Amino acid sequence: MAKRHLYEIDFMRALIMFAVVCVHVTTVYFTMAAYNTPLFFAFGAAITSLHFTRESFMLITGIVLFVTYYDRPFRLVDFWKKRFLLIGIPYLVWTVAYIVFKGLYYPLEHYWDPADMSKNFIRSMLTGNQYYLYFLFVTIQLYILFPLILVGLRKFKRYHLHIFIGSFVLQLLLMALCKFVIPGIPANGLPPVVEKIVEYREQFILTYQFWYVGGGIIACHYDQIKQYIERHAASVVLALLASVGILWIHFFADIFVLGESEPTAQMVVQPIMIPYSLVISIALLCVGVAWARRRSKPAWQPLTRFIKTASNASFGILLIQPILIVYVERVLQIVTTSGASKWLHYGLWPVSILFVYLAAMVLSHGLSRIPFVSYVVGRKSQLVKPVRQPTASM
Repeated sequence: MAKRHLYEIDFMRALIMFAVVCVHVTTVYFTMAAYNTPLFFAFGAAITSLHFTRESFMLITGIVLFVTYYDRPFRLVDFWKKRFLLIGIPYLVWTVAYIVFKGLYYPLEHYWDPADMSKNFIRSMLTGNQYYLYFLFVTIQLYILFPLILVGLRKFKRYHLHIFIGSFVLQLLLMALCKFVIPGIPANGLPPVVEKIVEYREQFILTYQFWYVGGGIIACHYDQIKQYIERHAASVVLALLASVGILWIHFFADIFVLGESEPTAQMVVQPIMIPYSLVISIALLCVGVAWARRRSKPAWQPLTRFIKTASNASFGILLIQPILIVYVERVLQIVTTSGASKWLHYGLWPVSILFVYLAAMVLSHGLSRIPFVSYVVGRKSQLVKPVRQPTASM
């Protein structure tokens, strides 16, 4: 059976990665805004509404994996060999790269001590705590568990709806645990293993189980779900608008009614982000399907080429953007301390987002075209491309 390509997922991948860059660049501006000012809260609300990206990326990861393997022969060794090469090499290389970069950009006493460096490297590899490598660390856990999830969804096909609902409810409970219970538990009162899981809960796959299980179930019934979404596109748009409004009300109520701190109100791991992220993901899929139907038309070719490039480069963008953002932040600090107008400072906000996204895309695309080096951005490559044989003319 030929491998199926989901063009709408390309669209989602490109757009979600743009939202990721928006979150991280906007966070820089948020931290520089005066505390408790309208601008401070506006940036906080904007960042919160963009916090669907982690969940959406995990959802499409589950969809792609199960669309690829659910109805096809599955060979465990081949799967692990392919997947771990494309995730393990970037994880190792960028862990080292980030450690070196921090040592060069933020020089600290004893940072380069061999013993300290070794401990830092081992801790980073075991926790994924360097910048946004937690996503790769969680993905590695997914690849380990994927064969079991695949067997389970194949075996219990009749109960997919029950599993989906159960996984959704479990996810809500886990998020409630993360926001309302765990912060009040003294870490030293827990067993050592549980203490580590709690400490690194945002790098632990159970924290995101619904997005992989749910993505798998969506993939198992992909065509029916896609058709349903297309038929109810207007309802999807209304749900999207309502969800954003509800999230903003929830954000400001947490701060001004419940008295929560801004970081707590902005948390990614909180119950409201589950239905919100699911609605956003469905809306993105709906738009992606609409684009996929038009992508071959001549007038749409520039956008189609851009989306293809951005989608292929998205993994590399995730890995490259932290370093670019550090330098963007440095430029903004220079602009601020130079006494320049606030209009210039905040006028650079969209420019900063576009710079990081496009520069990271160009760098990722360039690296992906270099044999072997391409693996650092999760792309396979060949030294020599196979030559296509000309077809005989009639």
